[in-house]
Amino acid sequence: MLDALLSFIFDVVLSAVGTVIVKMFGVDNAAEVATAIIGLGFIAIGLAVTVWGH
Repeated sequence: MLDALLSFIFDVVLSAVGTVIVKMFGVDNAAEVATAIIGLGFIAIGLAVTVWGH
């Protein structure tokens, strides 16, 4: 149940972030900007998991 809820929240947030990126940077640059933002997000999640795990 919790896994489904977290997946739903992740999908909604990812969709909203994608829409904002396209509106701010246009379709041409959206892929490059999204890649950078997603990479930074993965780093932040990794740091949070590391800190939370200890």
